[in-house]
Amino acid sequence: MKFKSLICIGLTFAGIFASCGNSKSAKDGLTTGLEDNSEEYANSEVNAIEQAKPEIMVLPSDGVLQRFGAANQTPDGVVRDYQKYLLADKNNKAIISAIQEQFVANNYPLNDLEQTLKQLATQSATDEADGLAKDAKTLLMETATPDIIVEVDYKTNFDRKTYNSTLNYVISFIDPYTNKVFATKSAENVDGDSFANAFKTSLSENMKGINKDLRNYFSGILTKGREISLRITVENGSNVNLQDESIEGDTYTDWIEDYLDTHAVKGSFKLKVNTKNELSFSVRIPTLNADGTQYSGYQWGRQLAKAMRKQLGVKVSNHTQGLANIHLVISGM
Repeated sequence: MKFKSLICIGLTFAGIFASCGNSKSAKDGLTTGLEDNSEEYANSEVNAIEQAKPEIMVLPSDGVLQRFGAANQTPDGVVRDYQKYLLADKNNKAIISAIQEQFVANNYPLNDLEQTLKQLATQSATDEADGLAKDAKTLLMETATPDIIVEVDYKTNFDRKTYNSTLNYVISFIDPYTNKVFATKSAENVDGDSFANAFKTSLSENMKGINKDLRNYFSGILTKGREISLRITVENGSNVNLQDESIEGDTYTDWIEDYLDTHAVKGSFKLKVNTKNELSFSVRIPTLNADGTQYSGYQWGRQLAKAMRKQLGVKVSNHTQGLANIHLVISGM
């Protein structure tokens, strides 16, 4: 379970106990015998092994969404409607739940699709007021921040001779930071009394191999770091450009590359764009903080922006969106 999840749980229980502090329920013994260890927990180091368990989110593929009229291709990309998908057929919600149950049974922290959508619904009005236009999948990733996406593509087949229905499926395991598929599992002609049960039975038989794939991949991330993209641009009208000499004596570009040498995991980064108004890199950043808590791309970008303000004297704003697309904008001295 991620540290942020533990905090949320702790705050939830703290709120419950606080609200009952002077109530009849408390006097009747609701909290009798309970020990408050919150301060001890807050001051203790987080178990890095516990933190390293990848958090899962199960999503239907774009192909499945399209079959249920919940995804459309536009000039700006795919527009997804996960809520429409869940309501389109009772089997859809059951299938997602069946897959989630298998991961919960194997002790994986889980971000529930339906609950995250409800959370997003409460903040949509604020987003609209701020003029933010984001794809549903982007919003899900920013809100839930899963370590691994489990994307399911499935199709049912009906035999008119035997009146039996079977299920074909492909499950892809995706790194949400890079959108890279690192493992797949598939099955054809899966039979069962319901599609949800068919998924549950088939997945149960495959979980040993799935566990191995997830463990190996996430272990690699912990060792080599997360891959993110870093983009640094200069605002129109700025009185500096990236080829100018900074107060440190090097050009801004050279200073940034030197920073990456010491702040990327083992100096692992690759230059993609190099102009006077834009720098773009792929960078490997640490996955965990020193105390074992999760380390995000936004945190890494914020620290870079802070160093640029302090050491270079430039004005920098953090326009990062999504899990792994760090965008810093220099507006001038």
